[in-house]
Amino acid sequence: MANAASSSLRAVVALTNHGNRAPSDAAPILCPKNAANFDKYGVPFMQLTDAGMRQMYAAGQHTRSVYVDSAHFLSPTFKQKRHFETYFRADAAMSCGQSATTFGYGLYPSVNSNLPFPNPIPIVMQLASNEFEFGVTDGPCAETLSADLAAYSATRGKALLKAHAPLVQSLSKVCGTDLSGTDTITSLNVLADMSKLDRLEGLPPTLGLTDPMYQELQELALTQRMERFLGTPRQVTYYMGGFPAMLLANLAPVSPSSPYKFYAYTGHRELLHGMGLLLDWRFEMPGEARAPGFNTTALPPATTMYFELHEENGRQLVRTFLWSPLTGRAPVQLGKCSALDCPMDEFRGILDAHVAATSSWETLCAYHPVKKVKNMHFGSDPVEDSLTSLIMCAALVLCTVFAMHSAYRRIHQFKRRDYTPI
Repeated sequence: MANAASSSLRAVVALTNHGNRAPSDAAPILCPKNAANFDKYGVPFMQLTDAGMRQMYAAGQHTRSVYVDSAHFLSPTFKQKRHFETYFRADAAMSCGQSATTFGYGLYPSVNSNLPFPNPIPIVMQLASNEFEFGVTDGPCAETLSADLAAYSATRGKALLKAHAPLVQSLSKVCGTDLSGTDTITSLNVLADMSKLDRLEGLPPTLGLTDPMYQELQELALTQRMERFLGTPRQVTYYMGGFPAMLLANLAPVSPSSPYKFYAYTGHRELLHGMGLLLDWRFEMPGEARAPGFNTTALPPATTMYFELHEENGRQLVRTFLWSPLTGRAPVQLGKCSALDCPMDEFRGILDAHVAATSSWETLCAYHPVKKVKNMHFGSDPVEDSLTSLIMCAALVLCTVFAMHSAYRRIHQFKRRDYTPI
């Protein structure tokens, strides 16, 4: 039986970090001494691994356990509905698309009667340059991000690298590459991911990489990542792009005619961290690196944030939960909200107030789309184009009348000369 909490449930939004993947294709160049591990992933660089698929499948299974088996909020199979009631969307990265698909298999594991695998879930994805909801840093805000990263590298980033110079030297020896001669900040992030992914896959560490070196590398990489991309409220605004607005739209009162009740989004860890900063949602994951300046830890793969819209006695409330393969599910008290059951108006106000303080991402990135579509053939003004079309139509009518008149005169002449027209 569904309890009172489940009967008040109206909509759910899930935001998930992609599962474990193979390292970046830059890793073999930066750390050739780790070649033995690269060969054991069994998938191309940056693609989801078997371990990552298991993590995402577990996230889907957990979602099914909560919203199908316990709450009876979602249908057990597709066949019980005339339309999809779940909406899946993923970031443009391949590992995110693969993660969303595997999450769907966990949520809907039923096997088609004629095929030996689960029903495939339609996943909505955009080209990176056209993606506005999962971040706009590959599109309209690319130049803004590039300028901010350059400024960071020349100031705070430079000081941070100087403070960790011994670590950079040690990693150069471990990997067999002079890391000081590269874009060191990016290189350290690649190596931090590589070493963590190796560990999650159960592979041995690169020869010479000690536990203290590993911990320092992870904490340095997390600090750099948070400072570079989400270091100021302004950066948080444009890095998040249209996702907060999309979240609010999904949590709006659901129309009875709306086909969707559950929205599943799969993206990168920065998207989850960005939502954490917007809402003062603090992450405390055991065994993960910490960024002291942000009072947060790193996130394990397949970490999922749940936003539930409830309606009780005419009041709309947002309840938030966090799940990961390491911690299970737990309710979350948002630091910026007055109650665990956050009133919808207050929840919306938190996100709106942040944008009001920084201005919108469109303003920050000088993004001003042209709303008036110009005619490719005749002119730049719709009024001029309409006038041109009228003139052409009139000319066509006149030509037709003239042709008919000419034909009539010729036929009349043939008859007068006793010719029979063919």
